[in-house]
Amino acid sequence: MQGCEEKRHEPDTGKRYTVSFSLTNAETRLTGNTDENAINKALFIIFDEAGEYVTSVRPEGTSAETELYGGDYTVAAVVNTGYDIPESGCSLVSVRKSSIPLEANSKNNLVMYGEKDFTLEKSGNDIAVEIKRNVSKISLENIINDMADPVFQAMNLEIRRIFVSNVSGVSYLAGGNAPSVWYNMNGEWNGEPEIIKAMLCDSDINHPIPYKNGYRQECYYYVYPNDTPEDSYEYAWCPRFTRLVVEASLNGETCYYPITFGEIKANHTYKIENLTITKPGTKHPWEKTEGETCGFTVSVCGWEEGSNMDETI
Repeated sequence: MQGCEEKRHEPDTGKRYTVSFSLTNAETRLTGNTDENAINKALFIIFDEAGEYVTSVRPEGTSAETELYGGDYTVAAVVNTGYDIPESGCSLVSVRKSSIPLEANSKNNLVMYGEKDFTLEKSGNDIAVEIKRNVSKISLENIINDMADPVFQAMNLEIRRIFVSNVSGVSYLAGGNAPSVWYNMNGEWNGEPEIIKAMLCDSDINHPIPYKNGYRQECYYYVYPNDTPEDSYEYAWCPRFTRLVVEASLNGETCYYPITFGEIKANHTYKIENLTITKPGTKHPWEKTEGETCGFTVSVCGWEEGSNMDETI
């Protein structure tokens, strides 16, 4: 770890104590073909009471042991990222504010972070650090064709693709930052890497749904938190809410069914069990639906509680 010198914490006795660190995270009900609890690599970084770097240890698995002089410390656990100690500004604050791009995450390698304060006065200390995922998860389980107008009931409805738009692209390691980089703005790709497209979009679905039938297939997407205070439906870009968008064709004409989320929090999951379509959608993915277009319920499972809501658009 270049640029960081281990500091010596020597009380009057000058005695060093053994301390063990381990990782814990809340039990997650796994959905989809992914291990959302996977811990592939980890790093424990220890800071003194002033938040200055002391030492670090990279464990084998989920636990590690080291020796420290007596005193007050904070341990930061960095999981599933290639993050290393910066060459300057080796402080707890700089670690917390390390920018982690969304593409550092993948379906079997979600970036996680946690901290814990502790006081070392004797050997045999076991410090368990609770870690949480930086991402949020949005999932959709079922799309139902329940067109209200007999004219539309007779038309061919086909689901082409499902994607998430207006997604924050960078998060501080400890969270808390406002979105500054955006992916899939207004539902239009602009040079995003393939790993981002894989996280935010299911293409080439091309599944027909006859009237009073459904398309049941869980689709899930990992996004960063978005606390933008106000929404916008104008094409000219400005920060706005994140949306899950279903792209469909109705008798060959493309239309969109956007589902808008307000504040999205890290380590929360937002589950749409049933999306019910009752009439044609919008012409563009950034437009606001008018009147009653589709009904959906967002429920929460597995991760931390997000929100529950019934809504008809």
